Parts: sequence; structure tokens; C-alpha cells
Amino acid sequence: MTMVPPEALLQKRFLPSGTLLLAAGTEVEGWIAGFAAERIIQTAPPAAALDRWADERGVRHIDWLVLHRAGGALAMLEGADRLLRLRRIDFIQFDQDEAAADLERVYALLQARGYSLFRFANRNLEFRRTAPTDGAPATHLAVAPRHWKRLFARDQSMFQYADLFARHGVVPRGIVHVGANEGQEYDGYVEAGCRRVVFIEADPDTFVGLRDRFADNPDVLCINRAVSDRAGHARFARMSGGMSSSLLPPREHLTLYPHITVSGTIEVETDTLPAILAAHGVEADAFNILAMDTQGAERMILAGCGPLLSGFDAVVTEANYAELYEGCGRLADLDDLLFPHGFERVEEISPHHHSWGDAFYVRR
Repeated sequence: MTMVPPEALLQKRFLPSGTLLLAAGTEVEGWIAGFAAERIIQTAPPAAALDRWADERGVRHIDWLVLHRAGGALAMLEGADRLLRLRRIDFIQFDQDEAAADLERVYALLQARGYSLFRFANRNLEFRRTAPTDGAPATHLAVAPRHWKRLFARDQSMFQYADLFARHGVVPRGIVHVGANEGQEYDGYVEAGCRRVVFIEADPDTFVGLRDRFADNPDVLCINRAVSDRAGHARFARMSGGMSSSLLPPREHLTLYPHITVSGTIEVETDTLPAILAAHGVEADAFNILAMDTQGAERMILAGCGPLLSGFDAVVTEANYAELYEGCGRLADLDDLLFPHGFERVEEISPHHHSWGDAFYVRR
């Protein structure tokens, strides 16, 4: 028996506007009505594996995947190995009939990739550590790990560096932090066992506070420069509140946070990270972690790093899943730049909103 789709309130809570919903199968119309998706792709069960289907259409991230009469959830998900391994699908929805006798294997496959599983029945969303065995009609929902804090723990804290580094065997010797603001992350770095930090901040006014804070700290070097993929000059958008300024003009950020507006623009001098470090006499070998919090400019920074990237053991970075800033790189774009240097993306977190968060890469 096919379940009646969960009420739209559930999807509206989890899936904001500006997202991509893929409905694979037949008779899916009732399952996608009411979704607040910017793009809805409705397709018959793909003849090829879902990974290949996505490659052929340039689909690099799926916010919500609905499987309904798609020829079996297990077969569909086995064909999405890369999408699942890289956690490029945020939510996966399927009913009891779609999994049928393979429900336990479907749960195991998704849990092995870090997803949390829920059963939705009788208007209740029930967290499941194991697949239910009662065969009761229900809708099942898999949720990528980056959403756990926001949706279920009501915890808006970002990465705790001491725990994060320890979980992945990273021992910090020195940290290069691009997009320093006033160095708010320093206490977290010290807690993680690292006092040696290079802070780089683009805004000259913000830099004054950064410089003054660490004036008497011999372990910290503060640099006023905008890091990009080339040397030159660029317009820098100052945003109200002081935490959202960027080399890129805001786009969806203005809709998401309407109380944060452009307060002005200035011209800043840009250069690549290797050139900036060399100009200030920084021995790059002494620093094994790169941190970036640059409001969408992360792709440009990585593109300008070249061989320097291979000298880092880990990269912690802000990551975008929507175009919050004009032309900003998405998570998959950062993957493209980091994977060739031997990095693996090991964690993501989005405790504030679906469209952005932080990601952690470790070089293997």
C-alpha cells in the first residue's frame, strides 16, 4: 500500500526556497506538491545510475530526493554512490513500498554514509537507529549530517576546533586564517593547542581592531590584504553588522538576511595567498591548517593557492550551497580545487541555515 505523502508542513520546515528537488519515479505529483523548491526536476526512473544521470545534466547537489515507484530504493541509491559518499544529497524521501524487503539494507547503506534515518507515520517523525521490522505503511526520511544540529538539536554552535582536529587526527602547528574580522576564532585555536596564527583581514577599518587586539601577542601576525586568485584591485562590499562583508556583491544573502544591508564599498588591494605570505616573511611550512571565512570568496582564494595547498594538512572553510554572493563557489567547487591536492572532505555543518555552513577537509 502506498502512503499518503507527508503534509507539506514537514517539507516546508526542512526545505527552504532556492533549492533543488528531484522527484524520480512515476506518479510523483502528489509527493512534490507544496515543496518550496526553486527548481523541481521530475523524471521517470533514470535508465542509468543516478550518479551518471546527475553528471550528464550538470546537477552537482540535490537538496531533496523523492523516490516513488522508481524501481526500488536500494537500486536507485546504489547508483548514487558518489552523490551519497560526498553527501551531495541533503534529504532522501521514500515510502515503505519503495524499499520493501530491502529496507534494512537501505538503512545500512545510508547510515554508512553518515545519514540519519527517520520514519514519518501518524504525523510523528521518529528517529530510527535500526530499520523498523513491523512493515507498517510509512514514509522514510534520510537526513545528511550537516543538518542535525539545526533541525534536531537546536544547537547553533559551529565547529569546536579542539574536538574537530582530534576526531580526524590533525595536530595543528600553525593556522593561516583568511577573513579574520577581529580574530574571534583565536580562543578556539588556543583551546585546540595552537597559538601560532596568521590572521589576514581585507577591510582596513576592521583590521585596526584586529591589529590592536594582538599587538602584544608574539605568536600572532596580522596582515591587512584581500586574498584572491590574482594581484590587483577589487571592490569590497561592506555589510552592516560587520560579519558579512565580501569581495563579492551580496545576492541571496539580502533575501535571507534582509536586516543586513550594504553599508558601503571600498577599493582594496588583492593578491594570492602565497604572494601575501612571502611578502610578510611567513615560512609556509610552519603552518599546516588553512582556515577561510570570506563570505563566498573561498573559491578564488583556493584557485590562487597553487602548490601551497599541498603543504596544508587540513582546510576548514565556510561553504555555500546557494548563491548568497554573486558568483560565489558552492561546496562542489571547493571539492574540485581541494581533491586534486589529496584532500578528503570529512565533515560539514550547517547549524544556522540550509544554504551555508562550514566544511572540513583533511589531506590523506
